[in-house]
Amino acid sequence: MNKESELFHGKLLLFGEYSVLLGSMALSIPFKMFKANFAFMHVNKPDAEKKSNSELKKYFKYLLSNSNVFEPILNLSNLEKDINSGLFFDSSIPISYGVGSSGALCAAIYKHYGKNKENNEPNLRGLKQRLSLLESGFHGKSSGLDPLISYVNKPVLFSGDDQLELVDLQLDKFLENAAVFLIDTQQKGDTAPLVNDFLLQCESIDFRNKIVEELIPVTQQCINSFCKNDIDNFFKSIQSLSAFQYQNFINKIPHAYRALWKTGLDSNKFWLKLCGSGGGGYLLGFTGNMKETERFLSKMNFSFHRITCSSMK
Repeated sequence: MNKESELFHGKLLLFGEYSVLLGSMALSIPFKMFKANFAFMHVNKPDAEKKSNSELKKYFKYLLSNSNVFEPILNLSNLEKDINSGLFFDSSIPISYGVGSSGALCAAIYKHYGKNKENNEPNLRGLKQRLSLLESGFHGKSSGLDPLISYVNKPVLFSGDDQLELVDLQLDKFLENAAVFLIDTQQKGDTAPLVNDFLLQCESIDFRNKIVEELIPVTQQCINSFCKNDIDNFFKSIQSLSAFQYQNFINKIPHAYRALWKTGLDSNKFWLKLCGSGGGGYLLGFTGNMKETERFLSKMNFSFHRITCSSMK
């Protein structure tokens, strides 16, 4: 397919942020509200196109400086030729917002410049490993899950021990009794220091045990009830997950949104969780009464987006 016509979408990591680094289940889906594709700069070279091309040149230097890693999996000479010819990434995916901007770019690079790609049924584990190498140039350590979602453009269930499965979610049934929404924190997050801080915290036995004994089980309960459209148990699980993140990941929640997070927990009307690594970007919310939640958020002047079924398929 022509690299200028193939679209790559953002992603929503519904469940599993941080805990996935310690072997938890995770569920991630394509988010078609945002999209991106490669293109070549126009004759007048708008500033946004020049900036994107410049960022690609910086990233290519990273690839080249680690050519022993990337030469076996990428056609670096073709990529360099196209970048020098004005290649840029035309993307509506907000950067540092937790919806997969770097993942989409890595997926696009591998789709168009990767070597030894499987055309029909990809080996998800091997593909994830290669994509994680590419995204590590942005975040220092990457699970590879974000670019995998953009690459396959289907929901993926990660079951721990690198077990990956494409899943068919009945999202229309889930959304008959629940609503999913995003809160825009109006600020960017920075993934690398937040992930590094989490890994440093995990060196503490007490903190690590809390993740293994509390966060991982409740994350898996959220995933299981979500996939089964078990709304009652899902709401119980998401409440527990939201409470855990509020108590233990408070430094990853932007200060101006902590009271809102707590209001949801105290009222039991809606529940917020991190969307990606946190620190800014979007917060992901769930509610059983979107009209009431919309009225409250509008009254308090919070910027939000209700997520439709079509944007998650």
